[in-house]
Amino acid sequence: MEQYIMATNHINKVLDRQVDTTQISEQLPQVEMSIEEVRGRLERRNRDINLRYLNALNNFTDYQTRRIEKWKVDFDSRSAEVLNAFDSLREIKKDKILSLTLEDPTILPAFQSQLKELQTRIRTGDSLFVARQLNLVNYQSRLSNVLIAVNDFKEEIRERERKMERALFNKEINFIWDKSTYSRTKELLKVVSHSVNINRIILKGYVEATRPVLIWVLGLILAFFLWFRYLLRHIKSEKEFSDIILQRTRFIPNNPLLSAMVIVLPLATFFYRSPPVVLVVVVLWLLMLVTTVLIRSIVKKKIYLFWWVFLVIFVIYSISNLYIETAYEERWVLLFLSFVCIGLAYSIISEIKDSGLNHTRYVILLIQLFMIIQGLSAVANVLGRYSLAKILGVAATTSLMQAVGLYVFVLVILEAIYLQIEMGKKSTTEYTAYFDFQDIQSKVRNIFVFLAAAIWLYYLTTNLTIYDYLFENISAFLSKERKIGQSTFNFGSISTFIIIIWISGIISKYISYFAEAKDQKMAANRKQRLGSSILLIKLAVFTLGFLLAITAAGIPLDNVAIVLGALSVGIGFGLQTIINNLVSGIILAFERPVQIGDVIEVGGQSGVVKEVGIRASKIQGWDGSELIMPNGDLLSQQLINWTLSNKRRRIELFIGVAYGSDSDKVEGVFKKVLDREDILKVPGPSVFLQNFAESAVEYRLLFWVNDIDIWVDMRNEVMKDIYKRFGEENIEIPFPQRDLYIKSMPESKSAQPDKKDIPPVEKEQEKGGRDSKDDTSPEN
Repeated sequence: MEQYIMATNHINKVLDRQVDTTQISEQLPQVEMSIEEVRGRLERRNRDINLRYLNALNNFTDYQTRRIEKWKVDFDSRSAEVLNAFDSLREIKKDKILSLTLEDPTILPAFQSQLKELQTRIRTGDSLFVARQLNLVNYQSRLSNVLIAVNDFKEEIRERERKMERALFNKEINFIWDKSTYSRTKELLKVVSHSVNINRIILKGYVEATRPVLIWVLGLILAFFLWFRYLLRHIKSEKEFSDIILQRTRFIPNNPLLSAMVIVLPLATFFYRSPPVVLVVVVLWLLMLVTTVLIRSIVKKKIYLFWWVFLVIFVIYSISNLYIETAYEERWVLLFLSFVCIGLAYSIISEIKDSGLNHTRYVILLIQLFMIIQGLSAVANVLGRYSLAKILGVAATTSLMQAVGLYVFVLVILEAIYLQIEMGKKSTTEYTAYFDFQDIQSKVRNIFVFLAAAIWLYYLTTNLTIYDYLFENISAFLSKERKIGQSTFNFGSISTFIIIIWISGIISKYISYFAEAKDQKMAANRKQRLGSSILLIKLAVFTLGFLLAITAAGIPLDNVAIVLGALSVGIGFGLQTIINNLVSGIILAFERPVQIGDVIEVGGQSGVVKEVGIRASKIQGWDGSELIMPNGDLLSQQLINWTLSNKRRRIELFIGVAYGSDSDKVEGVFKKVLDREDILKVPGPSVFLQNFAESAVEYRLLFWVNDIDIWVDMRNEVMKDIYKRFGEENIEIPFPQRDLYIKSMPESKSAQPDKKDIPPVEKEQEKGGRDSKDDTSPEN
């Protein structure tokens, strides 16, 4: 009885919990009214609805369907919870304990009180269940009816879309040289008015329902703005060369807010699911407005004037793109705009060639593509394919403007990365050299150019109304099951595997690049460098990417085991060298005998380690050459690492003086020369008399420098100073001498004896040191 009383207490609390119907009570009537109004306009203007508006309605109904389904899921979940509670209550009601009569004197009074309480709780639960279930069923019924109506409306829209798409290349109106086949009773102002009302309904309902997404987009813009302000403030206040750093940027220091907007706006519509065309157009207008302000400082005045003309044409096309009806009256306007766009594009190409912009070839290619699409639009217009002409014109103009906005988008991102790198440097006097600046941008640019190109292609195919067609056909092709023997596969899994491996390679490449750049900055402190540990990071990224690729592609692990088994056989026969280098690279990463930035000598080659790769390492020679050395050779050959423990370097010189020189004076000169700032005092320099050679007394000089990078310069300075001081102290630097002994001189031709009587001339003899005589002495 106690267990039942506790259970009914919980059940009644579940049944008594109110369903929050505030949101659905406010929004469901608006959804019903919006759908009814849009559907009524669609039915009344059946023959005039255009394909673009049908696409907008399709997106609108998709979104409304998701909203209604979400509400329905919430109510179904709550209804299931209520039903489960009632089922539990019903199980309690089946117990025979409730059938006992309270008048029975054998029942204890306390038990009678509990039984009465339980019966009261059960009756309360029955009442709560009925009330709650009626409320839930009411909303569930309304949601089901609305969902059915929206799905029917969606099917009607899709059927009309298919019909219009099939008729897209058909002739709609007369050839331009023939008599007009359409009536001119329609007023463009009324078309605009009707379109504004419908698009206002769609935009208002969509923005209200997706208010969290709008807040997220605005918050993202604010976050980028605050980040830019933080970078600029710290660079100006902490960097000694802040002027040089900021001169390399053109957007963020002048307009941090607009720069933040130009980063977020190209991505804003992707935060929404199936955004309506009117929302995409509004976002694009904002992007063009921001771009217009930002590019003012980087283009010539004439090109900027061309931009304004294109901007006006773009606004006209985008407004026309929002029409809900087909207005054949604007045929001549669109044809005129096509010819104007082609003429402007042709004129601007020559200006761009002399503008000094980066990637001029790609900009010209984009403008040529714009001219081709506008030319096709004009041809379609002339041949009476009005809808096709309008789609092509809108797509050409919109894609060109989006390309410029995305170009600025990439430039601003590169500036932000550069400023972040500069701000992250600890030294206040340190800034990136010009070539390092160019190298950083070239390394990072490609990934953002790829992102911008993907965004541009998406919008181009959407504006051409072929995105859904391409998506469906490509998806069907990739997901179709194929067989090779007993194994099944599809190209989607293969593509997923390749893409993830490719992304892993890109991530590994950029991690390696920035880590190596950091190591080069930390060249003086070997312990703070990542060094060959970068190889472990790259291997970890590749391994994680490989496992993720297998999981995402749905490849069974038993198949992977078979492949690995086959590879093991291949390793045994033909891949020993590759695996040896791979294992050697792992050993190098753990033992760390060499790191990036070390000065090494191996196999007769010397230089600075620039990269420790998976298979081979890169060594930059002193002559500028780059040696690719397999990792196996680094372990198997004798390796000299000049910077393993520190960067100090001992320099050894052999200097000879003439016999008879004062040894104390010579050693004094050496010690004075070696007493300089860049030569270490501990261990101190040493001077030894090394050898009595044939023509000189040789001294051996040993001294240390703190950095191996300066040893050549220091050796040069020491030798120059020694040579100078020897001249001042009259200390002779000897050179090899030769004595030539001639037994007889040849006589004149008239008195020459026979050749056989001439005694042979003795060979030249070389003597040095104390045995040599002066060649110019009278005795010779």
